[in-house]
Amino acid sequence: MPTTDTDLLEAFAPLREVEPTPDEIARVLAAADELRSPRSLARPRRRPARAVAVVAATAALVGALAALPGGDDPSRPQDAHGILQAAAAVAAEQPAPAAYRYTRAVNRFVDQVQAGGERGRVTYQQTSENWTSDAFQGRTVAGQGTATWDAAPSAALRKVQSLLGAIVKPYDGNYRYGDGPLARVPFSAIPADAAAAGQLLEAAIRDGRWMPERNAHPHWAPGVVESEVARSAVLLLAMGNLDGRQRQALFGVLSSRPGARSLGEVTDAVGRKGVGVALRLPDFGDELRVIIDPETSDILQSSEVMGPPPASPPKLPAGVRKPPWPPPAWLAERTQVFLSTGSVAALGDRP
Repeated sequence: MPTTDTDLLEAFAPLREVEPTPDEIARVLAAADELRSPRSLARPRRRPARAVAVVAATAALVGALAALPGGDDPSRPQDAHGILQAAAAVAAEQPAPAAYRYTRAVNRFVDQVQAGGERGRVTYQQTSENWTSDAFQGRTVAGQGTATWDAAPSAALRKVQSLLGAIVKPYDGNYRYGDGPLARVPFSAIPADAAAAGQLLEAAIRDGRWMPERNAHPHWAPGVVESEVARSAVLLLAMGNLDGRQRQALFGVLSSRPGARSLGEVTDAVGRKGVGVALRLPDFGDELRVIIDPETSDILQSSEVMGPPPASPPKLPAGVRKPPWPPPAWLAERTQVFLSTGSVAALGDRP
C-alpha cells in the first residue's frame, strides 16, 4: 500500500508537539538515503551530534512507517494454538448445516514400490465429488485418475504396481472412506466440547468403533491412537456434515495436540492463501500439515509425508501370518486438496 504525506503526518503526530512539515519529512528521508549510500560503508569515524540526531529521527520514522496500514498485523495469531483457536471461533459462527456436506477434492497418493533390488515411485491422482450426511453416509463420484512414475519402471515394478492401481479407477457409488464408514459413531454423538470430543475419538479408535469390522478389537502400537485422533479430527473438519459448535470443538482437539507448530501464511497446491499448522504424528514420527482458510475455517489442504518402513517387521500375535518384509509397496505421501466445499440439501446438489 503506498504511503502518502498525510499518512506520514499522522504517524509523526504522537512523536512531537508540532507536526513536521513536508520539507522536514523530505530532509529525514534524504538523510536516510545518505546513510544507505556506499559512502556509509567507509571506515567508521566519530559521528557528530547532528548525525546521531538524524539517525534517531530516521529510526522514529521507520517505526512510524511500520505502524501504518499494510504492515504486519500483530492481531493475527502466529503460533499453532492461536491459529487453531482463531479457526475455532470462526467455525462457531457458522450456520447449521443442510442435509449433506459437499466436497470436491483432488486426492494424491505417492507409493514407493520395490521388486528385488529395484525401487520406483509412482504418483496416483484423482478428482472426486463427495456428498456426506450423518456418519459419512452418502455418495462419491470420481472419474478415471492417473498413475505417473517418476522414472520408467521395469516389468517387475509394474507387476507390483498393478495390484495397487484400482485406487484411481472411475467410481460412482456409496461414499468411500478409507478404512471404514464410521457408521458406529453418528455425528450427533460428537460433543460440542473439545475435551469431550477428543475423549470420544480416542475411545472409538481404541475399542474398534472406528474400524471397518464391527467386532474388531485392535491392539494399537505406541503412538498410533494419538496420531489417529489428529487425522480423524482433520477428516471430520474437512468432510463431516457437522454444525459450528462441533467444528469449534474439533479445532480445540487439534489445538491441544502436543508438538503442533505454526507454518504461518502459506499457499496451497492451487494457489490459495491460508494459514498452516503442522501436527506431530508420533506413530511414525511424521507430520500432518493442514492449511486453513482463516475467513471460513474450511480445510483447504491436508498432506502427510511418511518415512520408509522400519528395518525390522512389526511383532505380530501368535498365529498371524508374517507379511513380506520390507513390503513390496508402501505409502510415502498423501494429500487432499479441497477445491470446493459447502452445505447442500440433496445428493447431486452443488454449492
